Amino acid sequence: MTSHRPLSPTPVSSENATASRLTLAIVDDHPPICQALREAADERIGMHVVGEAGSSEAARPLIKKHGPDAAVIDLSLSDGQSFGLMRALRAECPSTALLVFSMYDERVYAERALRSGASGYLMKPASTVEVLQAAETVADGGLYLSSQMTPLVVQETQNTDVEQVRFPIDELTDRQLEIFRLMGQGLTAERIADRLGLGQKTVEAHRRKAKEKLGYETLHQVVSHAARWVQAEPGRGAE
Repeated sequence: MTSHRPLSPTPVSSENATASRLTLAIVDDHPPICQALREAADERIGMHVVGEAGSSEAARPLIKKHGPDAAVIDLSLSDGQSFGLMRALRAECPSTALLVFSMYDERVYAERALRSGASGYLMKPASTVEVLQAAETVADGGLYLSSQMTPLVVQETQNTDVEQVRFPIDELTDRQLEIFRLMGQGLTAERIADRLGLGQKTVEAHRRKAKEKLGYETLHQVVSHAARWVQAEPGRGAE
């Protein structure tokens, strides 16, 4: 099982932990997941689930009404509006920290989730203990990513604000990002060269640079990432 750890979390004192009760909302359309998280939260001292929702339509009024400290959100909701939900909640309920708990690949989707308003990302099947620990971290102002993802992101300051986090894809130049997107659409180096009016060797050089910046060993891995990244763009895949 993948282990997770917080990225520059704000420590919680035992005095503060006992003085307040952390409230949690669960947004997931899989009843077994909701039940497992609810039961685990009920057994955890100082934590209470205020409600559950299986769609963004049901989640928004629930969270606006109760104003929980944190909301655990799945990306594959029944109405396919998880990213839109996070953007809306960031504007409407800024005091509620958002934690994504999803089957989707963190390396591809964590970037978009954090830019949409989340403060943490865990992949299923992380344990309920890990999920609740992450919920506590983000509710206290911390940022939570897996131990595999953390080395791939850079915080420009010591502030845990997601706006200060840079992902490997941010390091791509405009041209490299353009080529990366076309790779994700299934175009070969030759076809990309024709599309952009570049030499094939120039395209291949940009692909190698993208591979290095993204931390991959093979171009096949880059193509796979690019395909999933294109799917994760607004209007595609998970949204």
